[in-house]
Amino acid sequence: MRQRRSSPCRSRAACSMTTPLRRRTQVVKGEVCKTSMQRFESARRLSRLAGVAQSAEAADLKSVQWGFESLHQHQAAAYAYLLGMYLGDGHIARHPRTFRLRIFLGKGQVRVIDDCVHAIRSLRPRRPVGCSVRGNCVTLSSYWSQWPVVFPQHGPGKKHLRKIELKGWQADIVERMSDRFVRGCLDSDGCRHRRIVNGKNYPAYSSKNSSADILALFCAACNRIGIRYRRSNRVTISIARRPDVARLDVIAGYDGPGRPIPREPGTVTSTGDVPSNG
Repeated sequence: MRQRRSSPCRSRAACSMTTPLRRRTQVVKGEVCKTSMQRFESARRLSRLAGVAQSAEAADLKSVQWGFESLHQHQAAAYAYLLGMYLGDGHIARHPRTFRLRIFLGKGQVRVIDDCVHAIRSLRPRRPVGCSVRGNCVTLSSYWSQWPVVFPQHGPGKKHLRKIELKGWQADIVERMSDRFVRGCLDSDGCRHRRIVNGKNYPAYSSKNSSADILALFCAACNRIGIRYRRSNRVTISIARRPDVARLDVIAGYDGPGRPIPREPGTVTSTGDVPSNG
């Protein structure tokens, strides 16, 4: 008995119902991959044209989330300020999966708190900054696994009991942004006070730190911006000449007595810090 063969028209019709769908899916996937590769190549060309990679040190310190090349070009001022704050009142602690930067400030230092929060946000965009208030102490904190790379001065023990020196790329930033570094040192370890000389009241600045290396960095930055100073004792630097005090008023942004601590959007204010994925 002859077997009945399917007509070629019927088989072609069946193929025409499935094959175009598969081909269309493959074409769409191919276009998506091609578009992604084009975007990647365009971004790489733009980064080369912008001159992102500037130095060997920056290339070695590059991280996945945020590269030091961008810091050298755009966040240098914020970094120089935060470096002064870290060397004065900062601390980096190790946690199981990340590191935690903490800056200890006084409750009445409203402007300093605002400036420090802004500096941390400039280096860590779209990440929360923790703010805990206990008595008269305000602690700003930020979680990130790269903090020891950002501040290589981190190490065991107290700062004044170990050697503190800047890396080459840090020295370049501080040299270009000496005024911001001086402001960070004054906001952390310094103060603006009054001196009574022959019955007259004169304003003055002083910076106190038990580390001779940190004081040497502060003095070198003052020399670069033309601020004259004198050493009051082993741990204190005093700046009392009227032109230098006026210059520091501009650099430090002196605006008189502080105000209550503001609540800024994105700042966590509580008795404990809320960690972010670092």
